[in-house]
Order: sequence, then C-alpha cells, then structure tokens
Amino acid sequence: MNDVFIIYLTVQCILPQSQTIPEKYLSNPWHGKGFCEPNQYKSAIDRYEGGHKSCDLSIEIYKELVKVLEHCSESLQFGTTKTAWIESIQAVEKLAERNEDITKNIQHNVIDKMIAYKNSKYEKSFLHMKKVKEFEKDFKKVQKPWLELLNKIHEAKQEFHHASRKLHQAKRAEEIIKTDLGAADEQKKKIKDSVHHYESKTETCRNTYSKLMEDMKAEQPGYEEEMFKILSRTDDFERERLNQFKLMFNALQEAVSIEKDARHTEMFDLFNKAIGKHNINSDIEYFNKHYGRETKTKWPVFEDVHE
Repeated sequence: MNDVFIIYLTVQCILPQSQTIPEKYLSNPWHGKGFCEPNQYKSAIDRYEGGHKSCDLSIEIYKELVKVLEHCSESLQFGTTKTAWIESIQAVEKLAERNEDITKNIQHNVIDKMIAYKNSKYEKSFLHMKKVKEFEKDFKKVQKPWLELLNKIHEAKQEFHHASRKLHQAKRAEEIIKTDLGAADEQKKKIKDSVHHYESKTETCRNTYSKLMEDMKAEQPGYEEEMFKILSRTDDFERERLNQFKLMFNALQEAVSIEKDARHTEMFDLFNKAIGKHNINSDIEYFNKHYGRETKTKWPVFEDVHE
C-alpha cells in the first residue's frame, strides 16, 4: 500500500513539470503569439513563478508522504494491527523499520535539499522574488524603446489613414462640384485648395509612416537578439530547476529502494519509466516552440488605404 502511494505521489510531482508553462491555464493570454510582441515576455516570468510553486508543491507532497509512512510504522508496531497479525510480527516489524529508514532518507535527501534549493534560488525581496524583478526589469528595459517605436508607428498609420480618407472625400467633392453649374467660383476654389492641402498632408504622413517602418525594420534584429538573450537566461534558470527535480526524483528512488525483492519490482519499473520521461531539453524546447524563439512574431507591416 505504501509503495503504491509513493509511486502515485512521485508521478503527481513529475507530471506538473511539463505544465509549468502557461499551458496549464484554461484562459491562456500568451498562446499563439510571438515572444517579441509587447508583453509576451511575461510567459517566461510566469514560467519562473510556476517553478517556484512546483518547488512548494513537491515539498508539501513529500512532507505528507513522510507523515503517512510515520503513521504506518506506528500502526504496524502497536495496537490492533500487532494483535491481529501477531503471527507475522517479525515481518511487520521489519517493514516498520524499513518505513522509518525511508522517512529519514526522504527528509534528509529530498525535503531538506529541496527546501535549501528553493530558498537559495527563489530569494524574496519584500513581496516579490528577486529573480522575477530582475528578469522583468531587463525585459522592460529592452522593450521600452521598442514599444515607443510601435506607438509612433501606430500614430503615424492613424494620421496617414485619416489624411487619405480626407483626401478621398475632397476629391469626390471636387468631382461633384465640377458638374454643378450653379456653384460659385469661390466655392470651387475652396474645394480645390482642400484637395491640394490633403494631397500634401497625405504625402507627408505617408513619408513619416514609411520612415518609421524602415526604422522598425532596422531595429528589429537587435531588439529580437536582446530579448532572446534574456530569454536564454530564463531558460538556464528553468533548466537548473528541472535538473534539481531530476536529482530529487533520483534521491527519492534511492530513499525507498532499501530492499530489492519481488514485491517492489513494479515500483522500480514505474520509477524508471517516470524519470525516463522527464526530459529537460524537451521541456525547454516545448516552451520555445510555443512561447519563445520559434514562435512567429507579428511584425507591423505597412498598411495602405483600401477604399
């Protein structure tokens, strides 16, 4: 019964590692967008915070496991269990001793080491974790001038489209007034001047818009490179965390693998299969495929006016 419970808890602890990416949320604001788009870097911040939560989860899981094993040991040595199974008391005591050894090993080699890792890597400053603030500060620093450029592009596009629509309206008015025999010369001149004005304004706005798009294309490679540099640092941190979990799983396997007998063959096989499926590079590659460097960023493109 204990072995089944150990396997269950371990598998529950392994499985969430593939879900520390924002995929775990039903409403996922980061999915389907390029990493270099505004605020998409927060997917990496979420991954970091999810890693912290998974550390807490694993610690709590194994603390509960220790409690179960301690309770099981007490039950096997005292009370009705001992009375009912007195003929097999030696086997019961042996299993109880084994559980005590397991609890000590789990506490020392799994829980204590995981707590030490979490405290060293997820250091808090007031209400926030220092690394979160550091990564987010660096992402914002790189993205700030890029967002300013995108805002200028958006404003220039709006002005260009507005001027183009006004020019179209002025030209239509000029065509109509040409067929109006009763129209005054002053009115015709006014409309003609309006056409000239919006022709000039439209050309100026087009040039401004086009120039900003050229600036964006020139800045894009450097911006993308800097964003991915910071992303690589978050990848390195995540890789270290995943490696720590692999060490924890191996330590847990060692903690419970005190006796090598037929009763535990299935448990060992499940451990090996579970740990074998824990692929650090695959997790990193999955994140980058769906949220990082392999995503397709929607870069702004020049949008002309379509009547």
